Amino acid sequence: MSIAASAPHKQAPFSKIVSAVASARTQLRAGASLNSVIRPALLNVPLESRPAAQALIYESVRRCARTTALVGLLCSRQPSAEVLSVLETAFAAFSLGRLAVFTVVSETVTAAKANPQTRAASGFINAVLRRYLREKDELEKKIASRDEVRFNAPAWWIGRIRTIYPKDADRILELGTRHPPMTLRVNVRLMTVEDYLDRLKAAGLEARRVGPEAIELVTPVPVDRIPGFADGLSSVQDAGTQLAAHLLPVKAGDRVLDACSAPGGKTAHILERADCAMTALEIDPARAVKVRETLDRLKLKADIRTADAGDTASWWDGKPFDAILLDAPCTASGVVRRQPDTPWLRRPDDIKKLASEQKRLLKTLWPLLRKGGRMLYATCSIFPEEGTGQMKAFLAATPDARLVPLFAGNDGMLTLLPEESGEWRSDAQLPTVHDGFFYALLEKQA
Repeated sequence: MSIAASAPHKQAPFSKIVSAVASARTQLRAGASLNSVIRPALLNVPLESRPAAQALIYESVRRCARTTALVGLLCSRQPSAEVLSVLETAFAAFSLGRLAVFTVVSETVTAAKANPQTRAASGFINAVLRRYLREKDELEKKIASRDEVRFNAPAWWIGRIRTIYPKDADRILELGTRHPPMTLRVNVRLMTVEDYLDRLKAAGLEARRVGPEAIELVTPVPVDRIPGFADGLSSVQDAGTQLAAHLLPVKAGDRVLDACSAPGGKTAHILERADCAMTALEIDPARAVKVRETLDRLKLKADIRTADAGDTASWWDGKPFDAILLDAPCTASGVVRRQPDTPWLRRPDDIKKLASEQKRLLKTLWPLLRKGGRMLYATCSIFPEEGTGQMKAFLAATPDARLVPLFAGNDGMLTLLPEESGEWRSDAQLPTVHDGFFYALLEKQA
């Protein structure tokens, strides 16, 4: 059942939203991912309240280090997990500033009283929140200089970014705390970028061009308010991700493999640009459904298969591909502003584990490429073990692989750091607003 169909159209009391978000917070602290908890949490509130609940969940994640620091100052002993979740939700509501602070306190206490696990602590919660409001300036000043609070990331993550990118580290980390831009990809088969900008303007939506087919909405809106979205005129996709379809050479009639295709944005973009024979793989059945939904909305066709790309015996027909896109599983270190729980979910040894999986996929898929064919290796990571280091090791172990320049003056590899640098110019090689990515273009030599 879709989220939209599962609840009546009425606004829930804020206390109900607090309860749903606090429950999600407890699961997140236990190690669940944001993607896994957000849908069940939203199903617990009426349809009209879901945008508010979703914003509160994301804000609680973006501010979790700050909340931990504040609780340490406000509480003489560590609260239970359930009580801490209620406090985190209230602090996130304070931060969003959409309700009067005393309304937040009152509704939070109401939510605490409604839950048997927090009922006895409702007075404690009330006291902590009221003390915070009385001493807010002093408390915030005490924690403001802490790096974990500034960048909402654990110390090891901050240290790693600073070691790798000493000049850009603080900018990268600070961008990771922001709300991500809402970027659209214009379907240029159906409409020019210029005409689509005019259509957005006519609909009262301020926008700017940030890439060849990329438009950023100044103020994000639900997809049902995006002109022509349902008709396939545009898709939501980061401008850095949109580069994949430009960097991988594909022409009409080519056999193309998108090896890790969910949710289908890059698959669709390649198909929008060329009438090719696309095979789209996704190991997760639920995410494979997302690929189908994406292509159906855009009226595009592909052979979508639920399979492990590395288990070629289970899906490959033995015919070589002209082009392969390997958007490999990674740490997601380049997309923290879209996945703000990433620094907290990851552990230092995850980098090595994921690099090993990337190596397996590269080694397994390379034989599927025809001689003269090209593979675009991509990750949404800015860690060199998943990018330049991975490529150097692969090239050293693969005699018939060579790097191909991605554009003039490029050596075949590209590390994009998160960026927000303004409006795009037609002579620019890269988009101006994007997340962090790594790309490398490989050609199989005859």
